[in-house]
Amino acid sequence: MTTPSISRRLSALVFMLVALLGPMSPEDSAAQTILNVERLQPGDVTGWHWGLQGELSLSRGNSDYVDALAGVATGHRWSDHWLRLFLGLDYRSETGAAVQNDRYVHVRYNRWLAPRWQTFHFIQIQASRRNLLQRRTLFGSGLRHRLVDGRTTFDLGTGVMHERENLDQGRIVDGHSARARVWRMANLIVGTQRLSESLRLVGVSYIQPAFSDFGDLRTLTDLSLQIALTTQVDLTIHGEWRHDSRPPSGVDRDDFLLSTGFAFTLR
Repeated sequence: MTTPSISRRLSALVFMLVALLGPMSPEDSAAQTILNVERLQPGDVTGWHWGLQGELSLSRGNSDYVDALAGVATGHRWSDHWLRLFLGLDYRSETGAAVQNDRYVHVRYNRWLAPRWQTFHFIQIQASRRNLLQRRTLFGSGLRHRLVDGRTTFDLGTGVMHERENLDQGRIVDGHSARARVWRMANLIVGTQRLSESLRLVGVSYIQPAFSDFGDLRTLTDLSLQIALTTQVDLTIHGEWRHDSRPPSGVDRDDFLLSTGFAFTLR
């Protein structure tokens, strides 16, 4: 169990990292989007539940911009079934012109076969102006196993998903195809650590190679610190790294993001 002094030192270290790395803008580069629903969904829920996460930045004067990120999750948990709906928007404008406009809808269902074994099934639709993505549709299924349970949890999962992707042909400047129809592996690694009653670490990794060519690889790694301010409100600090081995021209292979925000959950 983490002592209060260790918790305070960990919190201070995280806030120092935010202060040092916060000026690194994700606008400098962006890889293809992978949606991290593990970070968006609340844990330890029963029955109906819903949550809201958001970030907002405004500037007027020498630099005029609006940067808003919002996500909504709602669902119902039965004893062996869990159904969720995720809706989200990531919007940024500079001097009145939109430079980022990402939207997604994600439906996810889990079925427990045993206390540590569950299946997962999902459908997702998203668009991302910044990533030249007019529309991406995913559907997939897989199996997930909890290796460690308690204050520390560790899950491994693997499955199959089909990806249908349409890019903005008018903005592609190389020979990258504007249409893709690909079967990918849907691998995930999820770990959580309860540091204290008010501190929780969540680590998530997605690894998604194409079955036809393992060199066509997309990954996401996310580490989040959730600080409980009240029983329903958390301060969240997270760092995220995305990688796409074969993005279209004008989209970088790697994207790093460090951000802070608030999450409200009603269980």
